[in-house]
Amino acid sequence: MSSTTLKAVFYSESLQKEMNVNVYLPPNYDAQDKYPVLYVLHSYKLNEDHWFKALNITKKADELITSGKIEPMIIVAPKIDNSFGVNSADHTGYVDGSGKPGDEGVLNAGKYEDYITKDVISYVDSHFNTIKSRNSRYIGGTSMGGFAALHIALRHPNLYSKVGGHSPALFVGKMWDVLEKMIYPTSTVRQENDPLALAASQKLNKLNIYLDCGDQDDFKEGTKKLSDILQAQKTKSFEFHTTPGGKHDDAYWSSQVENYLLFYGGFDRE
Repeated sequence: MSSTTLKAVFYSESLQKEMNVNVYLPPNYDAQDKYPVLYVLHSYKLNEDHWFKALNITKKADELITSGKIEPMIIVAPKIDNSFGVNSADHTGYVDGSGKPGDEGVLNAGKYEDYITKDVISYVDSHFNTIKSRNSRYIGGTSMGGFAALHIALRHPNLYSKVGGHSPALFVGKMWDVLEKMIYPTSTVRQENDPLALAASQKLNKLNIYLDCGDQDDFKEGTKKLSDILQAQKTKSFEFHTTPGGKHDDAYWSSQVENYLLFYGGFDRE
């Protein structure tokens, strides 16, 4: 039996609009009652197709499940717009100064954290055969999606047991002022949204955390800083990988997808 990939659209209460989501069902899906779920979040300017098409996660999952290296799992890639996965406004809209609606880089404000942690999980749990517990729920992402995954899992360790920040877009120096106003409007909100601040303040003893980036990555300084903070914290497990020559791009992430899946679904890590 081969795996199945579905494209779905559902209405998000938090955002008050319809959102796209891609879902991978493992080979022989009907043979098992329930499956763990991996949520993967896309980079800035991209969409729900990023992980499935550009990074080929479904093909790699097929291989690793068939060869018995990872547990069969459902993989969900939701569209998160250019939101960084934070609750940045009560109403969904575009951020002034970030571009025009329709521009690929325009920033999206709204309750995106609620959308990811409530609406997406609720949609997936009610439509697919999922194990509805944190132990079987994982989240990860690349770049902006890596920021979002870390922000969300560090704030909601009750929802996820594993999180991966794959070249996460972590800001330690000067950043685009329009983006800064959106995700860190005040120093108090920064404490609540910044993965670096959350890593230092949250109780993380139940989380398995995976960080990685290439050594040619513009965000490597922030990733290294987060790694230093996490090394000093009590986590269930923590690993940090750097790859010589790796850049902040699809070529690097594609080369790492097998390692990511072994982290989320490998049998020998529990």
